Amino acid sequence: MSRSLAALCLLLLMTTTVKSDVRFWYQDGNWTVWNEKTKCKAVNRPVIETSHAPYMSFWFVHDLANPGISIDAYFWPGVFVQGTKFNINLLVSYGDEQITVPAEAGLDFALRTDRPLSQTEIDLLVKQTLLIVKPENSSFSIAVDAVRIPIVLQQLKVCADVLGRAAQNPE
Repeated sequence: MSRSLAALCLLLLMTTTVKSDVRFWYQDGNWTVWNEKTKCKAVNRPVIETSHAPYMSFWFVHDLANPGISIDAYFWPGVFVQGTKFNINLLVSYGDEQITVPAEAGLDFALRTDRPLSQTEIDLLVKQTLLIVKPENSSFSIAVDAVRIPIVLQQLKVCADVLGRAAQNPE
């Protein structure tokens, strides 16, 4: 009986299709792009520095459920009151413009934009060499090396395409 049960289990294992998880990883300088289950993320610091404490980091997030690229910005603990609305100002190094995006404090140190960036905002970001991320009415800011943003956004799109294709073809 135990041999027949073992043979049946082995047969089931051999004929069962197991979907492997999709993995995407790209690193260029300080920037890292990778995927989670339904999101692709890019952070301006090596992941090893942000895995346990993401403080003082800037993230692009492409969520398959909400197409477009949004921003997460992580500051120091206790800077914000969770649930408070803010504007994130992106001060650019090239041109006189500033990008202002509404955001909410999801944690006492993290802001997430309420909407994806527009194509006009993305077009302005890819021209920059330095980006200053500053919440409205805050003394804190994050300086971001923006030279690689065009490549990072391109890789974020590749990541999202890979996840999208995997979701359409689960086998």
